[in-house]
Amino acid sequence: MQNQSQIDISCDQNRIDLDYCYGFIGQSYWSMNRSRAEFEKSVEKSLCAGAYCAGQQVGFARVVTDHISIAYIADVFVDEAFRRRGIAAELLNALHDHADMRRVKRWMLATRDMHAVYRTLGYREIDDLMMMRINEDAISHPPLK
Repeated sequence: MQNQSQIDISCDQNRIDLDYCYGFIGQSYWSMNRSRAEFEKSVEKSLCAGAYCAGQQVGFARVVTDHISIAYIADVFVDEAFRRRGIAAELLNALHDHADMRRVKRWMLATRDMHAVYRTLGYREIDDLMMMRINEDAISHPPLK
């Protein structure tokens, strides 16, 4: 069995395996019958992070953002064989820590079932579906030029 140290997290959009990701997301409860073309457009318009083991993609997350004031986390998943290793947290941390995201103060997401994972990353419930994370350090970063 692979260990977590063999997981590579990358925000390189070119590494995203669209077939693999759509295979998972197209079957998810949150996809709401999203077509393949819609999924590809959502990836194109987002900052994405992928998790890889031995060159194979095993997880995915993306953020929809203006890179200044708000970020919305979407489509987070980890392959069943790789769950419970902190990979989802690593994916989100890669997005939180991305240089283009340093000014974003408010991070939001919706989840029906993963509240405990997101709480460990500083997210707090707004209601039973929505969660928010406030990045107080965002204010200390100089404005983008």
